[in-house]
Amino acid sequence: MQSLHISTSALRSIQYALDTTGNNLANLDTVGYKRRNASFSELLFDSMNEQPYNDRENRTTPPGLRIGSGVRLGETRLDMSQGNMKATDVPTDLMIEGEGFFLVRRMDNPDEYVFTRNGAFQLMQNTSGTYSLVNASGDKLVGEDGFEVELDIDPSDTISISPDGRIMVNGAEEDPRIPVWHIPNPGQYRQIGDNEYVLTLPDGVNDPSLVMGFLNYENPEYPPAQENLRIGSKIRQGALEMSNVNLQEEMAKLVTVQRAYQLNARAVAISEQMMGIANSLRSR
Repeated sequence: MQSLHISTSALRSIQYALDTTGNNLANLDTVGYKRRNASFSELLFDSMNEQPYNDRENRTTPPGLRIGSGVRLGETRLDMSQGNMKATDVPTDLMIEGEGFFLVRRMDNPDEYVFTRNGAFQLMQNTSGTYSLVNASGDKLVGEDGFEVELDIDPSDTISISPDGRIMVNGAEEDPRIPVWHIPNPGQYRQIGDNEYVLTLPDGVNDPSLVMGFLNYENPEYPPAQENLRIGSKIRQGALEMSNVNLQEEMAKLVTVQRAYQLNARAVAISEQMMGIANSLRSR
């Protein structure tokens, strides 16, 4: 019975790992996508220490015999490493070189702000006649002042964005700048889909500026966040950051996961056969 429980728990966990790998492969060409790695943790185990002294005398392994109960999926860790660059020469396509996120305001919930690495923005005209930078979901890019970036321009104007986020329209600088936001603890953001992340504040913290700051330039308006600044991240105009999924690595992992699934499925079948044999025994 123990082998049956171990194999079934492993099958359930391996299925989650298989789904994670499949999701990575499905987003191979998704702009700004960050791959996930599935890791496993051991369930409760018993230790049998009733062994002869001469058996423990010269052994190099821990004393006792560990009898496990199987494994479970511990976590799917987000890999925030830099993806490959794809040059597009589109003025509104932006790529972050280094750490950090863009901040956008949700179209379906204007009170919600989310982070993203997807810099495929487009110009959208507002009712006031100004233009905003929006992504494919309609979420609007937010500037350093916490408000949406609105440009009073003509679509035919020349837009250039410097590495530190300054917006130039026909050579004249516009306000505000485009910041690259830094969240020091990866555990503080939660993925919600569409390559967007929600910031989860620690207990007792109500001000987001206490846990995030600008990466590409210093902003004196946020003094609590100055200790989190890491000057060096830049914005590249006319380029996009592609997925950081490695096809060869994911395919190798897919084969390994499939073989592990087959092994545990075979173990379940053998356990069932052993139980059938035990049930068919007759006393003589």
